[in-house]
Amino acid sequence: MDRQTSVLTEEELIYILEVQIPDLLDRRPELQRRIYSAFLDLFARREEIAAIMEELRSLHTEFQEFREETAQRFDQVEQRFERIDQRFEGVDQRFDQVEQRFERIDQRFEGVDQRFEGIDQRLDEIAQEVRESREETARRFDQVEQRFAQMSKHFEDLRDWVELVVGRAQVRSGRNLEDVVAAALRVALKRPDIRPESIRLRQKIVDTEGWVFPRGRQKEVDLVATDDEYLVFEVKSAAEVDDVDYFADKVELVQRLNPDKKVRGVFITLAPEPDVQQRCQELGIELAR
Repeated sequence: MDRQTSVLTEEELIYILEVQIPDLLDRRPELQRRIYSAFLDLFARREEIAAIMEELRSLHTEFQEFREETAQRFDQVEQRFERIDQRFEGVDQRFDQVEQRFERIDQRFEGVDQRFEGIDQRLDEIAQEVRESREETARRFDQVEQRFAQMSKHFEDLRDWVELVVGRAQVRSGRNLEDVVAAALRVALKRPDIRPESIRLRQKIVDTEGWVFPRGRQKEVDLVATDDEYLVFEVKSAAEVDDVDYFADKVELVQRLNPDKKVRGVFITLAPEPDVQQRCQELGIELAR
């Protein structure tokens, strides 16, 4: 007989939250941790968000100070070039006067031509030094622009990591969920080589032999797939020891299903409790935060 699905009204949901759940906890207090954990999976704690926002503000301040310092150095370089240009204008004027004087006595002092040849050579050397200095300055400007681009990319990755861990991942225009996850993993794992095309989300695996779970049981995993490695990862805003155990079982099943691959498990969470950290260490699970 098919079970008919009913839709709860808003009043019924409020009644469940305000009356039935408190009454259930009075009768069965041992369910408190399960209900609390379920709510934590849906809502990030205010303290966690505040800490993350404070870190972002600090990074933004450092970025602004770097930009101001760079702009100040650019101004100093421009002022130095202006002074050099002024000095060369004075030198040009003086050499014009010298040339006029030597033109009048050129017939009597032929040897002076050789001296001017040396001066011309020195001027060429100075001009070459100025060109090299300008090229060096342009090269440094390019390096600064590249650094700005890298910092902007890092801020984008950091934003994706924060949104993913607190459960508020936003798929912005021109991007998909794989782009967001790849950016977040680059920050969490310090792996700049992770690309969206290597992300495999919600991959279904089946324990056909009953190695870890009951035979035929199906599970879902998220992983980064490369030619010789599977990096299985799970993200939790708030984690408990049971979450680590369950994740370790899935990592073991992936390894049994792919004996020719190196399989790593990475558990990503904010502010893990000491018991969670210890359990990850015992099970050989990498912990990222």
